Amino acid sequence: MGFPSVVICPNNPSISSHLCSKLCSVRVHRKEKIPGFFVTSTTKRRRRSLGILRSVLHNGKSSVNDNGASEPARIVLERLFAKTQKLEERMNGDSCLDEDALLGFSLDILESDLQAALSALKKKEEDLEDAEKLVLVEHSELNRAREELQQREKEISVACSRHEKLEVELSESNLKLISQARHIEDLKLRLKERDQEIAAVQSALSLKEDELEKMRNELLKMSEEAAKTDSELQSQAQLLNEANEVVKKQEIELQNLRKVLREKEERLQTSLTIRRSEEEKLKVVETKLEKRTMEWLLAQEELKRLAEEAARHMGETNETLEDFRRVKKLLVDVRAELVSSQNSLASSRQQMEEQELLLEKQVAELEEQKKSVTSYMTSLKDAHIEVESERVKLRVAEARNKELERDLSMEKELVEELQEELKNEKSSLQQAIQEMSSLQEELGQKNFEFGETQNLLMDKESDLVEAKLEIQHLNSKQASLQLILEEKDLELSNAKQKLEEVNKEVAELKILMSSREEQLIQATNMLREKDEHVQILQDVLDDTKLQVSEAETVVERIVELSNKLVISIKEEERNASTPVDYMGLESMQQVLDKPNDNFRLEKQQLETELKFTRESLKIKEKEILAAKREFTIKDEELKTVVDRLDDREKEVKRLKEEMVEDGNGLRKLYAIAQERIGDKSMGDLAIEKLQLEAAQLEVEAATSALQKLAELSGELLNKASLSIEADIDTTIFPHSGFDPRISVVENNECFSEVKTEVTRLSALTEQLVKEAGIIAGQD
Repeated sequence: MGFPSVVICPNNPSISSHLCSKLCSVRVHRKEKIPGFFVTSTTKRRRRSLGILRSVLHNGKSSVNDNGASEPARIVLERLFAKTQKLEERMNGDSCLDEDALLGFSLDILESDLQAALSALKKKEEDLEDAEKLVLVEHSELNRAREELQQREKEISVACSRHEKLEVELSESNLKLISQARHIEDLKLRLKERDQEIAAVQSALSLKEDELEKMRNELLKMSEEAAKTDSELQSQAQLLNEANEVVKKQEIELQNLRKVLREKEERLQTSLTIRRSEEEKLKVVETKLEKRTMEWLLAQEELKRLAEEAARHMGETNETLEDFRRVKKLLVDVRAELVSSQNSLASSRQQMEEQELLLEKQVAELEEQKKSVTSYMTSLKDAHIEVESERVKLRVAEARNKELERDLSMEKELVEELQEELKNEKSSLQQAIQEMSSLQEELGQKNFEFGETQNLLMDKESDLVEAKLEIQHLNSKQASLQLILEEKDLELSNAKQKLEEVNKEVAELKILMSSREEQLIQATNMLREKDEHVQILQDVLDDTKLQVSEAETVVERIVELSNKLVISIKEEERNASTPVDYMGLESMQQVLDKPNDNFRLEKQQLETELKFTRESLKIKEKEILAAKREFTIKDEELKTVVDRLDDREKEVKRLKEEMVEDGNGLRKLYAIAQERIGDKSMGDLAIEKLQLEAAQLEVEAATSALQKLAELSGELLNKASLSIEADIDTTIFPHSGFDPRISVVENNECFSEVKTEVTRLSALTEQLVKEAGIIAGQD
């Protein structure tokens, strides 16, 4: 069709009244084809719909005033969409005659419902914005109160920490004072004890000095005796060393003898293997020799002991020297015998196989040696007894010397210990004197510090009293602020509950809008079908315009012919100057008046039709211009609405940025506002679609009115042509028994009938024009 989309604006009453008048005209025009009972039903429905709208608007106002409850807006929307559904069902179910009347009726109701819903939604948005502002203000006040509380709590915590620190410092200072007093008392006691100890130590020192002098004298005596014993012991030690050397030499000789004996034993063993008897004898000899060697070894050990005893008892060595010499002689004899026995054993071993007699001689020699060894053993025992007696004497002398040495060492140690004790006591005396001086100095310092701490204690006590007063003041402030905070929290919780309720209602409205969007999509499909139908009607209208133009040309030609007839009749009247008889004149006048009356009637009819058609065309042109103006106005309104929406979106973005900073609770409010804006946009789309449908219905009504006018003009032309032909027939071919008076009366009756028909036709045209909204457009 090329018509722009129209948005119904509730703020423009002229446009809404104009559209309502057009819709009413369409509804009245459709009443001609609808039965009477349906008209009454539609009027009743209209009354009911008006009552419902009034109740909805009343409920909407009351609900808006009731602190933001969104039930009326939701009810209005539900009713609106229910009516759209009913309208669609009726459009789908009813006949073509019922569709137009129902469309006009339902569109009026839907328009009013939409206006009421829009007003309710706008008021609801304003209430929500006010509530959001109030919540934001309260939230900012709560944040400020919380910050103030936090600051007060920090101050209280600082004051408490100061109080605790002061108490700790006071306790520490008290402990320090107590410890200092105890320390001073301890120092005084220690000084007294040290004085007593110094006096006792001095008396002990005097006694110990006397004892030391005595001990020194005794030590001198003992040292002289020790020197004597040392000289004696040295002489004895020299003698013992000599005896040890002699014993060592004898041991060496005995070792050599043992080696020789071992060699002889080996030889004897070899000889025993040859002869058992000789082996047995040799074994006996060897055993004897072993016994002798053992005795020899024992004698050597005894000699060693004797030598040791002799070394200890050098005084008695002179007596034992003779015995040693005798022993040496005996040893020399024994050695000689052993050497001879060794030689004999060697010779016997060498000549054992050849000479058995030599063995017997050797046995005899061995027996002789046994005797000599036994004699030597007896002499060794005697010498051993003597050595042991000398050893006992030496041990007794050594024990005495050791006891003396021990006594001397003990006395020396005692003297050294006493000297060390004296030195230590002297140093301790000096230290005690120094400690006394230092303690006196510390006492002076402690007294000075005690006075300072007492002054500090007084200052701290005053600070404590001030801190306690400050803490009490801060606690009272904190309690008042906590009460204020609790009140604000209650208010916030109430506001949050209200917001949650609004959120729930908005969610329900969203669900309804989503369900209704599908219905709107179906309505748009219906509108597209209507657009196609309007396009078809526009084509028909163009065809009717062509027919109207052709009819206008025909009417103009008829008017020209009528004008020519009128001119010719007037010229004939002017030219008829001769008198005629009355009856002839009447007859002629009747003959002439009848076609003139017919032509006049036809002319008047044609002129009226032409006037009506011209006026209708002018009115249509004016309507088209008015519609164009309305379209331009609505386009401007659309632009303003779009600008408002852009401003709203900017405000929403700004509010969104502010709300993001506040937290999750205020984000819900922003979501509600955003959903509100989305709901509003969906409602605007629905209104635009309904307005498009209303515009299309207006176009359909205008086209139908034009079609009716064209049909009426065609019928009038046909009637006029038929009447003209009939008049021409009557004028040209008069009937038999023609009475001019009767004809005049009939002509008058026909003229009156034509007038009545013309008036009726004019009334019908005026009615159609009113129904089509032409008069409103002219106004």
